[in-house]
Amino acid sequence: MNLEKILDQAMEQDASDVHLICGNKPMLRIARDLVPVPGSKILTPEDMYEVYDTLVKGNVDKDEVFNTTRKLDMSYTHRDIRLRVNISLADDIPLCTMRLIKNELPSYESLGVPDIVRRMTYQPQGLMLVTGKTNSGKSTTLNALVNYINENQNKKILTLENPIEYKHHSKKSLIVQKEVGKGRDILTFSDGVKNSLREDCDILVIGEIRDKVTMEAAIEMAESRTFSNWNTSYKIMCRNNRQNDKLL
Repeated sequence: MNLEKILDQAMEQDASDVHLICGNKPMLRIARDLVPVPGSKILTPEDMYEVYDTLVKGNVDKDEVFNTTRKLDMSYTHRDIRLRVNISLADDIPLCTMRLIKNELPSYESLGVPDIVRRMTYQPQGLMLVTGKTNSGKSTTLNALVNYINENQNKKILTLENPIEYKHHSKKSLIVQKEVGKGRDILTFSDGVKNSLREDCDILVIGEIRDKVTMEAAIEMAESRTFSNWNTSYKIMCRNNRQNDKLL
């Protein structure tokens, strides 16, 4: 199996996702439909282990995370395109879902988001949540907001992500992006939130709130410091809300 050819096909057909599952042909999601890659063959267990080896590239930390948790979130670059990759197991065989991330972010104005959201980014303190179902545009909206601030305000922006999707470059603002996970820039989201107190940032972007510790740290940060922070995962936030009613 040639992973590069599959990814080339995905780019040519403007697919949003690539699905590699044993016993099925490689599938592309194009305009919400699942379409098999032209000329592809049904994937075998050997194919899937080859895909795993290609993506992990012998990284000991990533391999340990996958073997311990039975899943792995990571980024991967093909030609000039970044991909968000999730590897998990089915019937004890790796399966892979890859999201293609466009290099060019749409402008904030083109997204149709109410202008009050843009104006909120000028507030010196507070908490903002970007929520929604899968494929509803959370990451695009979030990163368009970050890009707007980067182009128009003189701030230090710190992002905590797993994995990093859009790569930002400092413009009018100073921007630092940290990838969360073992063997990466910082071990956990909660560690990143706590350490941000020492990093003199104006805006803290939290990619996900997965546990009570991170939630408590984020709320404390919003209440006590001049930070705005975003959460991009609706399901995780809702689950935490139900589990931590006393906290909220």
